[in-house]
Amino acid sequence: MDRAGRAVTGQVGLVAAAREVDWAVPVGQQLSDAADARTRILIDGFVHEAGPPPSRFSWVTLGSHARRELHCASDQDHALFWETEAAASTTYAADLAAAVIQGLVEFGMRPCDGGYMADRWSYSVDQWQAILRERVQAPTPDAVVDADVFLDLRALTAGVDIGPAARTLAAGATSVRLLHGLALAAISFPTPLLTFGRLPKGPVDLKKTGLAPVVLLARLYGLRARSTAVGTDERLAAAAAAGVLSDELTQRLRDAYRRLTSTRLRHQLRQIGAREYVTDTVLIEDYYDDQQEALREAFRAIKTAQSVTSVIFRTDL
Repeated sequence: MDRAGRAVTGQVGLVAAAREVDWAVPVGQQLSDAADARTRILIDGFVHEAGPPPSRFSWVTLGSHARRELHCASDQDHALFWETEAAASTTYAADLAAAVIQGLVEFGMRPCDGGYMADRWSYSVDQWQAILRERVQAPTPDAVVDADVFLDLRALTAGVDIGPAARTLAAGATSVRLLHGLALAAISFPTPLLTFGRLPKGPVDLKKTGLAPVVLLARLYGLRARSTAVGTDERLAAAAAAGVLSDELTQRLRDAYRRLTSTRLRHQLRQIGAREYVTDTVLIEDYYDDQQEALREAFRAIKTAQSVTSVIFRTDL
């Protein structure tokens, strides 16, 4: 991570001294803002060196970056929307993507393991419309995975209008098959709770067993509520307001999201301070009894929401 990235990490360390659970969510937003700024600098630098682009384009963030929920081990998720199909397949587009990807690696963001980056996802606005329409109308298992990623969509530059793409995705609220697929994805990440709701001893991956299902549940119910929100907490709030999930359960999920986000970020900051590899995995025995009880309640909320979701969307079929 370069000087700007280290400066943000230093700010995170200062904020981490706070005891409130809510501290971590704004830090994720600050990290996202820093990544936004660096991405724009990289794009401007490339255009300055390579010359004018072959057509107008928009650089679009996806995933946790789009949701403004970055953390210390976040990867890259982005795409390119071009005005014309010819421009989308040029060496200029490929070189732009490569330059930004490498620049973000140097900034401290590793490439996406799933390949959701602009070197692969570079299309014209019309092509994007066709791609997203297919994901919504013919949601095969692979298409549902793509739709889950693309529902987190945020334009970082304003060269072209991505509004039509967002509206195409929003139409998924009427697709029973897509909602069913999103529900299956949301319940596919089991919590770590054992019999009688006990926490296991040893390592627990906070992302796979907690944060990922919350994000997926929020995405599902946010879409069902026809919300334009992208952030997890905002989607859950919209789900409650629209009545697609109970106030009590959405509040428990929002509390779980904040608790797990805070726990993960504190853990990652400790790893950075100890010069360890940064992960999402914690040891339950490292936490006091009251902290373990708070984590247990977070996982209980997620498990309850998954059970409710299974019934609502008949995931047994």
